[in-house]
Order: sequence, then structure tokens, then C-alpha cells
Amino acid sequence: MLRCALAVLFVCAGSARAGEVLDTFDDGSNPNGWRWSAGNDGVPGSVQPTGGNPGGWFDSDAPYWASHPGIYAVPDDGSPLRAALASGELVSVSVDFQKLDVWDVPNCVPTNSAPSKFSLKLIDLHSMGGNQSVYAWRTGASAPGGAAYPWTTAQFDIPWNSSDTPPGWTLVSPDPSYTWADLMNNLDSIALLPVGLDDIVFDACWHLGVDNVRVSFGDAIFRDGFEAAD
Repeated sequence: MLRCALAVLFVCAGSARAGEVLDTFDDGSNPNGWRWSAGNDGVPGSVQPTGGNPGGWFDSDAPYWASHPGIYAVPDDGSPLRAALASGELVSVSVDFQKLDVWDVPNCVPTNSAPSKFSLKLIDLHSMGGNQSVYAWRTGASAPGGAAYPWTTAQFDIPWNSSDTPPGWTLVSPDPSYTWADLMNNLDSIALLPVGLDDIVFDACWHLGVDNVRVSFGDAIFRDGFEAAD
């Protein structure tokens, strides 16, 4: 009976179930604290009730100024996304991005219309101490260029149990002894971008939206907890 009660409690927490956290923004909320990257504190953005893929979506609002635009979260303890990052078994991440035309937004120039690739960044904020962080990133599917594009899905698989930094990933750490396994077991934050982190960019004016942010992870921490409760 205790096993079932714990499982149901986790299913009900912020639209998450064991192994997956999904933010659709359909109920008008942003339970995992996503923000738009810009400067030190980011941009809060807003949740729109219609026009998503489908339903609600998370809007950068315009003008939104950034060189490497995108969303990020540093989830609070107890949140569904925090549980996913703490699992040590991050399996995959996907997101729907859209880009909106800003031709009618006053003083929203210059803009960046170059095609690029969607990117995922996984971040450890605490292991190095101070203001130093460790992160790994990779690019995925092509991000369309032009003034605007419709909802486009980016999917990233994460070889969490790899013995070394997986092909296609770049691990950036001030400590050369820090490993991929260290990162997987110390994640604090996650970011998704419609540009490559290695792009040569400039501070541009954007209007972007995201929907269906899906984080899939192994549920070993819950299996262990259930076994201990038996």
C-alpha cells in the first residue's frame, strides 16, 4: 500500500510522472521556473494561454535582447525538474521552439536571421565553488533561419551512463579531472537554445516561444526509495 501511495504522489507533482517531467504551460503556470537567458538574471517572459503547440506556451515577449537566446531553469528543491536532474540518469530532452516576426516591434533591430542548430546545455553550478561552473553542451537538429518559423521540435538523447564524454558533446570544466559522470551526478541547471553555443553571434532582438519541454530520466532514485519502504 505504501508503494502505491508514493507512486501516486509523484505522478501528481507538477504534471510529472516517474521518468518524465513535461511542461506544457497549458494551465498558465511555469512550475519549474523557466526563464529566458539574458545577462545575469535572465528575462521572466510570460505564459500565453493560446497559440502553442497546442494550447499554452512560454513567450519571451518582445523586444527580447540576447546574443545566445534560449530558456534555462535552476529548479527549486522539491520541484519535478529538480528530481529529474538529481536522478543521475538524464535520458533525453526535447522542446518545441517558434520564432516570431518582429518587424512591427519598435526599435527591435538588429535581428538575427541566420540558420543555426538547436542546442542543449547541462550545467553544474556548485562543484567548483564561487562563480565557477561546469557544463556540457551539444547541438542537435537544424534551426531554421529567416524572420520567423513555426513550431519546430528539437530532440536530444543523453548517454548518461557513458564512461567518457560522449561523441558530439563538449565538456567545459576548469578542473581537467572532472568527468562526464561527475556532471551527470551534480546537475543543477539546464538550458535549451535555438542557436549553437559555438555560433559567432551578436546582441540581437528576438521574439521566441517554447512549448512541450520534456525531460525524461531514469527512476532509480524512486525504485530505491520504494525498496527501502518495503
